[in-house]
Amino acid sequence: MIASKSLFSKIILFFVIVIFVLIIRDLNPFDNNIFIGHDETQAARISEFSLNLKNGIIPPRIAPHFSFNLGYPIFNYYAPTAYWITSLIHLTGIEIPQSLELSFILALITACSGMYLFLKHYFGKLAGMVGAVSYVSSPFIAVDIFVRSNLSEMWFFALFPVVLYLITTLKKQNLFFTAVIFSALFTSHNIFSLVSIPIIIFYAFIVKEKRAFLAILAGMLLSSYFWIPALGEISQVHATQVATLTKYSDHFLCLLQLWSSPWGYGGSTAGCISDGMSFMVGKAQILFAGLGILIFLYKLFTKKRAKIDVIALAVGVILFGSIFLTTESSVFVWNVFSPILSLFQFPWRFLLFVIFGLAFFTSYFVAFQTRIFRIISATIIIIVFFFTNYKFFVAKKLSLETYTASYLSNIYISDTAAYKVTEYLPISADYDFWKNLESNDISAFGFKNPVQTSPNQTLSIIKNTPFEKIFKIKSDDSIILNLHSAAYWDIRIDDKQYIPKDLDKLGRPVVKLKPGFYQTIKISYQQTPLEQFANILTLLSGIILLLYSYQRSLWKKIKIH
Repeated sequence: MIASKSLFSKIILFFVIVIFVLIIRDLNPFDNNIFIGHDETQAARISEFSLNLKNGIIPPRIAPHFSFNLGYPIFNYYAPTAYWITSLIHLTGIEIPQSLELSFILALITACSGMYLFLKHYFGKLAGMVGAVSYVSSPFIAVDIFVRSNLSEMWFFALFPVVLYLITTLKKQNLFFTAVIFSALFTSHNIFSLVSIPIIIFYAFIVKEKRAFLAILAGMLLSSYFWIPALGEISQVHATQVATLTKYSDHFLCLLQLWSSPWGYGGSTAGCISDGMSFMVGKAQILFAGLGILIFLYKLFTKKRAKIDVIALAVGVILFGSIFLTTESSVFVWNVFSPILSLFQFPWRFLLFVIFGLAFFTSYFVAFQTRIFRIISATIIIIVFFFTNYKFFVAKKLSLETYTASYLSNIYISDTAAYKVTEYLPISADYDFWKNLESNDISAFGFKNPVQTSPNQTLSIIKNTPFEKIFKIKSDDSIILNLHSAAYWDIRIDDKQYIPKDLDKLGRPVVKLKPGFYQTIKISYQQTPLEQFANILTLLSGIILLLYSYQRSLWKKIKIH
């Protein structure tokens, strides 16, 4: 019987590998094509993030070439975990399109592994495998990758079960390593990361793991380099204004859409009839999780409550609470908590938690069966997942040559990319005026030089790099510096700091020079005092955690000997 069980485990593992390979078949980094989805700016973001790293700007906060080379502080406000990972892949010598595909693959592998480890702890290997496959094979994950191209959401999806597993087994884990993973989760997605914190704290209460609160605090301290400036300097960009332009009330789902909705590569529209994208979470996922929920309810009302049932109850609340929040029935909740929930923009974002809950209860269904039925049902369920879901993991593709020319060209990065993420325009610029430039002729602005040139100027450029510009200029008229005025630009005229007072509609400083004289102007990027403080806090926290973890490990070894 043991040998038979081992054979079945190997067969099931084979099916897991097969379904996983089929899921990622359109993420092949070795062919001459790449998929394209809604967020076409991913490659441009990786290019700019990597440029920061190459120039020693750590952590990256601005995309210097975005918005006509005027500087765009997107990385100061957009959760950076996915860009750290993908840029580091790129810096090994792999081209950006392939780095993006590898990053999505790595996120799927991390999600599958993390979910397996988390579920295995409670339900065993077979149920853990089934739950992991359920988690990564949901049709909505295909939407998140191949339709929406949402790299940040995928990395939250990947790290969430990993963090739960680390809390569950914290006594065996190194605190520093655990805090780093927590920090990665807390900086993986602006909204999901914040929502995950109370969930993780509640889970720590349930499993009664006191060290988890130290790990959570440590993870928050390590991620302070991002969150302190992101929250403290949010008033310096148009984010709040732009966020209100998306009406969450237009994007509620009908329950039937979770079961079946037409597949497409379009977008989300008002109502639940004409959406161009699907919101299916998987018929098989719903059916098998439903059986798991029935078993849970039976055990809950007929037997003594066990620890796993307390966790299952909490997961059930998250599952059905998330389903509720995707539907129009929850509009009163959204209205009451609109200052927070409106940041989600799309209620269907909660489907990621639905997928997690379905995977958990699918494992629950497999686990609470006799051994032989557990083996048989695990095999059948994985096969069913394969035949019902693999067909959705199909991408719209472009050739690498076309993709690179379209989305990694200098013109796209400087003139177009920022208009896909308009909320991070510095507050110094007039949003409506800037927005209209997207479709107008911009040649008159002279964006290629550090200063807008005119016939009455004599300009000599000494240095013109993305993060530092030095030039000598003689002008009888006022000059306009080509940058969005912001606290991170240090401007010096003849070695004296210059604080811009007059700005044009793009937030560019208008400078009056001494007529008839050459003057030297130096513009350099410098992180703000708040950003520097946050950087130091992260660095000191990391050093203290590393020393603390090393000391504990050393003390354990001494006690053993």
